[in-house]
Amino acid sequence: MSDPPCAKTQLADVEVVVLAGGLGTRLAGVLQDTPKILAPVDGAPYIRFLLDWLARSGVQKVVFCLGHLSGKVETWLAENETGPLQVETVVEPEPAGTAGALRYAHPKLKGDAVLVMNGDSFVDGDLDAFLADFRANNALASLMCVEVPDVSRYGRVIVNGAGYIERFAEKDPGVTETGLINAGVYLFGKSLLDAIVGSPAESLEREVFATAAPGSIRAFPVQGAFHDIGTPESLAAAAAILAPYRAGPQRSARS
Repeated sequence: MSDPPCAKTQLADVEVVVLAGGLGTRLAGVLQDTPKILAPVDGAPYIRFLLDWLARSGVQKVVFCLGHLSGKVETWLAENETGPLQVETVVEPEPAGTAGALRYAHPKLKGDAVLVMNGDSFVDGDLDAFLADFRANNALASLMCVEVPDVSRYGRVIVNGAGYIERFAEKDPGVTETGLINAGVYLFGKSLLDAIVGSPAESLEREVFATAAPGSIRAFPVQGAFHDIGTPESLAAAAAILAPYRAGPQRSARS
């Protein structure tokens, strides 16, 4: 059973979309016919950790955008409790990209803002504070960004003094300095969400964020832990890194 949510209230009215339709190519040799979001982390599927964390953050509704091996995720959700969370799924008939996935989720989204996150990474960021900053600045969109000691594996996010993104720098193995990267957690206002859904864009990163006017998207920097489970090495390291963020007793893979 999921842990009860904390006392935060802002997120109760914001739907969360989890992008979990990827093929998981880099993990195919490890997971075989298991979808990435069900990858085992410390004896339980990653989806269990994610749902518990969202519930503790005060979220009430989650929509999973599924594709590859979607039936296994839907079966797991049907057989396991999600506590206070209302959980729904949409299935892409073919890979549609991170922007395309939102078109399938759009009919289920009724609020004035939506929180979108990658289903294969975690960042220790305060979602409630993220939403408060987004609303206080009346932002069109906001990206949670995390500071990492070595940006060579990622593209960098360049932020101006007012807290808005000036540009995205491409991944460069030769740049090993400390910097901000996209943490894979986004807030969209209704107008931008509708524009994305009505466009032919497939990639949020390349066709929405990278082409946005400089200074039009807000950045929300955090300095907490960041970890993705997208490679065999990072999946193997996930249990130790995510352990401080788990709540309650050790869970079995079916609970």
